[in-house]
Amino acid sequence: MVKLFLFGVLFIATIALSSQEPLKVSVFYESLCPDSIRFITQQLAPNYDALAEKIFVDFVPYGKATHELIDDKWHFECQHGENECYGNMMQACGLNETDDQATQVKFIDCVMSASYPASDASMEECAIASGISWDNMVECSKNGVGAKLLAAYGDRTHAVEPTITFVPTIIYNDVYDADKQQGSLVDFLNTVLNQL
Repeated sequence: MVKLFLFGVLFIATIALSSQEPLKVSVFYESLCPDSIRFITQQLAPNYDALAEKIFVDFVPYGKATHELIDDKWHFECQHGENECYGNMMQACGLNETDDQATQVKFIDCVMSASYPASDASMEECAIASGISWDNMVECSKNGVGAKLLAAYGDRTHAVEPTITFVPTIIYNDVYDADKQQGSLVDFLNTVLNQL
């Protein structure tokens, strides 16, 4: 009877754990930011496979930029210059091409690992390697869709409280926590595991 009871408790606990919503990990970053590159390539990507079933990665490529709509056209200024704005937009277009999280992580890791993440050559190579249409990304960047995506990422970034002052900023389940932010930068795996 006791064994049956324990089995029942373990079975229910297993179901509860397996049906638990994935932890949302929002990564607010910039395409040419050394700290963003370091976090994505040295913390997030290397630990992704171990966490894939437990997290939902929400990439927000914008960072410390600004945007303004002038004469029905979006204008952006980025911390590391015009090329960073272009890199952010192209990553937004790439992310928009797929809902598959593993593909998104693979693509962003590939681009951010490149010697110059905002170059067309790097982004095209990574898109192809990840199964993302480079032609669609280019079209997205030229037809206004990319600018709208980037502006929407900007609105999300500017809505974060407290105001983002460091990039990358990592937020869990839409709530900023300074300790989790700091922990994520140096030990992303255990910072996530401690929240599960």
